[in-house]
Amino acid sequence: ITYGYKVAGDGGWETGLRWYPQRVLVDPYAPLLSGRRVFGQRDPVEQFRPKEGSQFLGTFDFDSPAFDWGPGEASRSRHALKDLVIYEMPVRSFTASPSSQLPEGQRGTFLGLANKAQYLADLGVTAVELLPVFEWDELEFQRLRNPREHMVNIWGYSHINFFAPMSRFAADGAGPVAAAREFKQMVKTLHAAGIDVLLDVVYNHTVEGDDKDPYVISFRGIENKTYYMTDVTKPVQIMNFSGCGNTVSANHPVVMKMIINSLVHWVTEYHVDGFRFDLASCLCR
Repeated sequence: ITYGYKVAGDGGWETGLRWYPQRVLVDPYAPLLSGRRVFGQRDPVEQFRPKEGSQFLGTFDFDSPAFDWGPGEASRSRHALKDLVIYEMPVRSFTASPSSQLPEGQRGTFLGLANKAQYLADLGVTAVELLPVFEWDELEFQRLRNPREHMVNIWGYSHINFFAPMSRFAADGAGPVAAAREFKQMVKTLHAAGIDVLLDVVYNHTVEGDDKDPYVISFRGIENKTYYMTDVTKPVQIMNFSGCGNTVSANHPVVMKMIINSLVHWVTEYHVDGFRFDLASCLCR
């Protein structure tokens, strides 16, 4: 089952609102996202159109049994800050190469990283800091003509949603439900090897860009003035303190609550141990 929203309302461009009633929008609180299955490969399900981009939809896992974290996992001891030896990595790049000696379908995935837990422990690593693992569109640069249209975004600093794990990090292109389960298996395996899991989180901007070349996926079409910092007195209304086209309005109570709920979600649902906030100063404006 997939779902999305269509939103329309009063008020034109000069009010800071952006209505796209023909576009199906992603629920900001969607726990899983459905879109293309294999990293960097177009899929008919995404309904890609030049300039408009790809269609992503929310989904749920209604059928899987509760994940077995094992006894004591939720209350396990953490490493003291002074004892952290942090290995920063993009999940995709860490095992994408054939030199990882993993089956092709596991390369660049959560399970691929899980398979390297003992290797990391043998290095003396006590925590991994994962570059963004929230859902993003790695083919965003190919949406329209630009100097970077030949590039694939493996870094992930361009989120669609703050709750859903990156579905293309599921092994063998198995989709969002598998991605969530395998993320949990990765965390459980790293914890068993004595390694904490920290997430690099990017709440300061999203993939939706600026007003010149907007990528309408979710927040912009639901309530632009709530989710993004805007100044309706200026020709370019979307404020860009992030350098990435927009700035999430973290001082709005709705957005503040969403960010806090997202952090709680990743701790309670996925048992991560901590966060590194990208461009945290943007959240304080």
